[in-house]
Formats: sequence, structure tokens, C-alpha cells
Amino acid sequence: MRVLAALAVGLMVLVPAPVAAWGMEVHKWITRLALDGLPPELKPFFAEQREYIGEHAADPDLWRVAELKSKFGDEEPNHFFEPASMGERLPLDAMPKTWQELVSRYGLERANKIGRLPWRAEEMYGLLVARFKEIGQPNGPPYALDNARFLAAVLAHYLEDAHQPFHATPDYDGQATGQRGIHSRFETTVIVRNLPAMRVAPATVRPVGNIRDFIFATINDSEALVPKVLAADRAAAAGKASYDDVYYAAFWSDVRPLLDKRLSETASAVASIIAQAWQEGGRPALPLKGAPRSPAAIRRGRGAL
Repeated sequence: MRVLAALAVGLMVLVPAPVAAWGMEVHKWITRLALDGLPPELKPFFAEQREYIGEHAADPDLWRVAELKSKFGDEEPNHFFEPASMGERLPLDAMPKTWQELVSRYGLERANKIGRLPWRAEEMYGLLVARFKEIGQPNGPPYALDNARFLAAVLAHYLEDAHQPFHATPDYDGQATGQRGIHSRFETTVIVRNLPAMRVAPATVRPVGNIRDFIFATINDSEALVPKVLAADRAAAAGKASYDDVYYAAFWSDVRPLLDKRLSETASAVASIIAQAWQEGGRPALPLKGAPRSPAAIRRGRGAL
């Protein structure tokens, strides 16, 4: 399993944890920014649930710590997709379209090393659409609304993972270039150090289309950013014995435009895909906490008086 010394804001971490895209606190922050950009029909409900959804956007990383499994297997491969691990440069239209096709082509062990992120995001999107449909049913499950808010958080996490460059490359922690720790320096430390100076644009909603294909394209863009980040890290660390304040000032100066742009794209993608799931789910009304609901019908079996 990929490991690094996890960095959490304001806490001393005593044990190693799996590599987490954008860091847990950054996941929470960017998810809340995404919710702020949802359209008016969705805004009241998601504004009310903003803190809950933001907090739970980090949950999938904790599932890795607890070694939970999904229907595909271990949680870890759900967080990345590394086309270079295939040993060939496939155009997007030649990518295996299903997880089963990937396993058939490369075998299960190698497929897990390549990653499952496109299909995990697609799976969570489908579940969120289904919950929105249930909310719109006259006698739908009373827990559908709670399930929808949780799934929105989980889906946000995987979408955010796809936008992190080091979740799109086998060199996920700089191990191939002697730059160990770049994953957390880029996704967490430099952001947390400079959060007040970040210039993330307000999230905007746009059509996305097929979620799996969107993730493929996003991964392709993420992978293209890796050399730029590694070059900035090398330049900032040149001649230094430690990753000190001088290093982080130089690193921030180089990666700030890239981070501002990529995190802006991330927030807009999350907002767009949640809104699309709601539209595909029939555009149900999302009642606020405590709002009156129609009484559920009593269902009696045959022969009941």
C-alpha cells in the first residue's frame, strides 16, 4: 500500500497513513466551495448540509486506513488511475470502457495496480442518481435524503482525486526521481501554508456528460501536470538540506498558478456532476431539515382489516 506520513491540520499524526489526494482538510475545503456554486434549486438544501458533506468528503481515505473493501475489492485502487502503468500510451477512445475489460486485458493483479478510479466514480454517480429518484417518489424511502447527502460527499472525493496529478502517475510520490514526499508537499502542506492566498474561482456548473469518460479526460490532464510539479519541487529544493520555509516559499511561487487553476477546475467539476446527478434523478425537491413532509401511506397486506 502506498504510505506517507499523513499531515492533518492542527494535529500531530503519530502513524503512517495511505496517500490521500489533496489531503483530508483540502478535500473538505474544496467540496464546500463546490457546494457554494450549485444552482438555485439545489442551493438551500446543500447550504444547510454544507458542513456535513464537507466533513464526509474525506471519508473514503479513512476507508483505506480501516482496509474496507468495495464490490471491486480493496479500497486503495479506487483512488487512482495510472495509464502509464499499462506500459502503453493508449488514446482515450481506446481505453477499456469497463473494469471487466481492464481485467480481461491485463489480469486482475495488474489492473489493480493501474487503478479503478473511473469506474468507482461512475458507480457512486449511479448511486446518487438512484437516491435522487427515490426522493422524488411519493412513497420513497424516508432515508433517501440522508443517503443522497452522504453519496454527494463520497462522489466529491473521487472526483477530486481525479484532479490530483499524483493520482494519475506511477510516480505517485516522486520515488522514480528521488523526490519522496512530493505527494503531500504538493497536495496538502503548500496549500495549508498558503490557504488565505489561494485564488480559487467560484464554482460554475456546466454539462459533463458520461462520468467515466469525463474521468478519463481529467486523468489525462492531471498526468500532464506531473512534470511541472516535479520540476518546481527540484528547483525549490536545490542546495537545501530540509524542506524549510525558504523551500516552501519558492515551491509556492512556482506552483501557485497551477494550483489555483486545478482546484478551480475541481470545484466546478464537483458542482457540475452533483447538479447533473440531480437532473438525471428527476430534479426532485430537496426539503430542508424540519420541513413538513406528506404523511406516508399505510401499506397493508392482503387480508388485513
